[in-house]
Amino acid sequence: MRRWVVVFMAIVALAALAVSPALAAEKIKLIMSIHTDFNREGLDDYIRAYEQLHPEIEIVKEVTPFEDYLKKIQIASVSGRGADIYHVYSLWGVELAKSGILDAPPPAVKNDVRKNYVPVAVNGVTINGDIWGIPTEIDNYALVYNKRLLREGGYSEPPRTWDELVEMAKKLTRFDSNGNIKQYGFTFLAGWESAVVHPFLAMLWSNGGEFLSADFKKALFNSPQGVEALEAQLKLFREKGTDVNGSVWDFPNGNIAMMVMAPWDENNLKTTMGERYADVGVAPIPVMKKPATALYTWFAGVGKSSKHKKEAWDFLMWLTAQVQGPNQTTRMGDYLAQRVGAIPSRKIDTENHPKELNDQYTATFIRELKNSIAEPNVAQGAEIKIILMNEIMAAWYGKKDARAALDDAASQINAILAKHYK
Repeated sequence: MRRWVVVFMAIVALAALAVSPALAAEKIKLIMSIHTDFNREGLDDYIRAYEQLHPEIEIVKEVTPFEDYLKKIQIASVSGRGADIYHVYSLWGVELAKSGILDAPPPAVKNDVRKNYVPVAVNGVTINGDIWGIPTEIDNYALVYNKRLLREGGYSEPPRTWDELVEMAKKLTRFDSNGNIKQYGFTFLAGWESAVVHPFLAMLWSNGGEFLSADFKKALFNSPQGVEALEAQLKLFREKGTDVNGSVWDFPNGNIAMMVMAPWDENNLKTTMGERYADVGVAPIPVMKKPATALYTWFAGVGKSSKHKKEAWDFLMWLTAQVQGPNQTTRMGDYLAQRVGAIPSRKIDTENHPKELNDQYTATFIRELKNSIAEPNVAQGAEIKIILMNEIMAAWYGKKDARAALDDAASQINAILAKHYK
């Protein structure tokens, strides 16, 4: 009997030796949390390429629609299911850093960002004076117009000042027999905070105003410069150059002469307009007093609760910082410029994608980077943005004048700021 026991124990020992290499080779799984619009064709190719270079790594995507994305990040973190890698809107950065969802980048990552990214992108990922991630896409705003509609209205060039825009919009607006607008000289988009607030901020800054105080303790957009900027928008409504029913999404239909839009809309316009895409023109936002436009940023970061922070940062640096190929660009730069249709924020990528970034649509956005101001990363930034949108829309709908709308927004926002900035 003892002989069989010895043999059995030897077999068990051999089995243990056979199993242990498999256990030792268990892969490190990195969960990558992204929003739907970032999940374009080609991203999986980069993930698979990295896994081939690092067979010990497995990268799993979690993809969430943008409108649910922030809530998903917060709920997952509270429930202990936070991701290793995040791609987030910079405006959420204060909450994500304060709540312990994001990990502070290593010094080498911060140094790379300071050295190699366009300044406005560095500002976009700076929270309380420190860098909290790697900038990816940057989105500023410009005037997008329909060349054919302008030409039919007797104009060979887009407007250069806001007063010119108002006059042109009035003449380019057409009405049906019931008095409803069938062709918009200019259109906004009510109900989407970025489409309401970002154009207003561009006008505010162009008019010499400020959004918030430098210490974030007080709203400043209800200054005379801010009231004048909103009044300039309201003039479009009063003089029937637009109304609240317009939508920038109707531009491909050929019934909108002018709108303010971001660079990422290029692929949509190309796809939906076909040959009529040749009618699309892009120019700087017409100035009030000086050139200025608004810009927002996305950045990649690592979860503070991640058990594999080094591996996560290594992957992100491979994706965003390793220069490769004949054009000397990064993988992230290629992905953003070629697949997402967005402007990369690393200097070498902005410079070395001439085909994508110096084309009919995007070239103006690139030139306007020098006049772009990043929206500030402030506590409760998303909530503040919605408050400002609602008050601006109240003015659009004629429920308040410009002064009352901005004063009411400032009162609500100041109450929020007082809780976070002493």
